[in-house]
Amino acid sequence: MMISAPAPPTLFGVSVAVLALAVSLLSFSVALGALGWQMAKHRLDGGRPKVYLNSAIWEPGQKLIVNRSGKWELKNGNLGHIGLENIELAQLVVENPGRTAITIYTPGIAVVGTKNRDYTISPRLFPLEGYGADNASSENSLRLEPYDRVTFLLDYWAIVPRLLREANNGRVTLRGCISVAGRSRLQKSPKRLAWKVTDTAWTARKDARSISPFTVIWRVLFKDNMRAATDSDGDTYPAYTLGAIVRTAMQKFGDRPEVDAFVAELERADNLYGSVSFQYHSLTFAMDEALDRYGVHLSAWSTGPAGGRAAHGEADQSP
Repeated sequence: MMISAPAPPTLFGVSVAVLALAVSLLSFSVALGALGWQMAKHRLDGGRPKVYLNSAIWEPGQKLIVNRSGKWELKNGNLGHIGLENIELAQLVVENPGRTAITIYTPGIAVVGTKNRDYTISPRLFPLEGYGADNASSENSLRLEPYDRVTFLLDYWAIVPRLLREANNGRVTLRGCISVAGRSRLQKSPKRLAWKVTDTAWTARKDARSISPFTVIWRVLFKDNMRAATDSDGDTYPAYTLGAIVRTAMQKFGDRPEVDAFVAELERADNLYGSVSFQYHSLTFAMDEALDRYGVHLSAWSTGPAGGRAAHGEADQSP
């Protein structure tokens, strides 16, 4: 005698077992979605710094020109007039779009392409005030509140020549970077905007043809005397008379002089301008090296600020 099993219960013509399985799967999907949202919310609400690296030209006491596209090269046509007393820097921008404060430290540059393993390096930082959103900090560690930002000005040309001497294939790749407290990984500027600097590079100014010896010498003295001023209770930057002293000393020579003779003229000019007492000893070691670094791009001594077009601020192609 065959006994037939009772038909499974149904609801609206659908097996209850099938409906139970569907409800279970739906509940599981909702739970996964909620977990994913909580993870995403935690990430979005937490500190998540964004880092950008911009090329910049700074004329102390005058203006700061920034290429906010993040690209390394600066187009000369978009720069306007650039004075001879300028220094090329990297502007490192750090933003915190999250809802949690973070502590960042060691702003610097990540280097790829040298004979050494990829590493980071921290060039000298220049503090800057009175430039609004482009004010720059010199703090090595600071706290960023939610939706806050900070910028740093890095003297990257001080390290680029050595990096290029160590380059594997004639170029290095640079990206801005910071460390974040509580995280092991560096936060870097976008890879697609990484700076590729070749061993023939001498300026970020695209199509620039030459650089004035005055600018080269002024940069060395400015950085050295700025350090001395910062370490004292005086002004953060050397007075504008530094440029006048260098011009006066250069006028004593028709061509590039010996370092000792030039330093002697600088000290005499220093006395003429009220004994400002800038420090010139750095030139004893750095002047020839700095001038030689630019090679064929260095303009003649006589075309500097002592005479010629550069004397009237018309050397548009000279950074």
